Amino acid sequence: MTEFDPQRIQESFFSRYWRWELCAEDGCAETYGEELAKRLPHIDGASWPQRFALGGVYVGGRPVSFDSAVSPPCRLEYYEPKFDPQRAADFYPRFSPSWILLDHSDIGVAFKPAGLPTTAPRDQQQFYSQRYLEQHYAAPVHTPSRLDTAVAGLLIFSRSARGNRWCQKAQERRLVRKLYLCEVSGEPRTGETSVTSPLGRDERHPVLRRVVASGGEDAWTRITHLRALQSPGRTLLQAEPLTGRTHQIRVHCASEGWPIVGDPLYGGEEAPELRLVSYALGFFHPFLQRQIWIQLPLALRPAWIQDAEGDTGPIRLALDSLHESNLR
Repeated sequence: MTEFDPQRIQESFFSRYWRWELCAEDGCAETYGEELAKRLPHIDGASWPQRFALGGVYVGGRPVSFDSAVSPPCRLEYYEPKFDPQRAADFYPRFSPSWILLDHSDIGVAFKPAGLPTTAPRDQQQFYSQRYLEQHYAAPVHTPSRLDTAVAGLLIFSRSARGNRWCQKAQERRLVRKLYLCEVSGEPRTGETSVTSPLGRDERHPVLRRVVASGGEDAWTRITHLRALQSPGRTLLQAEPLTGRTHQIRVHCASEGWPIVGDPLYGGEEAPELRLVSYALGFFHPFLQRQIWIQLPLALRPAWIQDAEGDTGPIRLALDSLHESNLR
């Protein structure tokens, strides 16, 4: 694995975490809004109602409102955004109907841009892909698997009870094939590499995962060398996770000595973005009764992928027996 850099990890988060154990003898304020204003005087007191509305304030693990009465003893937590809460709508990507690439009443596929969480994160409750889809359809939406906030790409979702059931089964039985592209540094082996190192939590930070000798979860990633890039020491890889562990591709690449460029968690070279994208996925649609293969359209591909394609022409995915004509 690559060097652990706690400062770089903290800088990659969208918020700063605060936590207090409140006791009656502390002389607490009447409301949680007043209590936070007292404890964090560097924050404009007039902004607290909007901060509570954005989300990120918890008591005993549950969200609370600005005027909720303080009830010690309790644990008070706050995720302070690193951006102006009044401009949160400008900080997160805005939804576009063009993100929906397969529109079906049961199971669909959508694009998720980098910087947008898949589901509601702890630090805010308004800007995430699942909510955008629910607002678009004016109905509940289920996302059976997640993409990391920093990862752009394709995301499968369901809109009905039978769609939910199929997605759950597909997740358990690995019925959806997912292909990622990543730009790495180092010297990856040519051809195909299977990485089967089990993964567990990294005691150095609660967000991190690491390869473990025992006691971890089975993890399997198939990695294919696609091309050397014009940037010295950079290579474009295809990664296919055959299990769905947290940060699996990122950890497996780093453990092999090929950290993903722009990855602050696992020692990737500095870059404006994490150069990992969910680029293509395929599954047999149970309600359309046909094989679906969707590849990220040109207009939604991150700039770094478009640059990589410009090096030596269009990217050719390693699809085994699948034909390029099946990609949609």
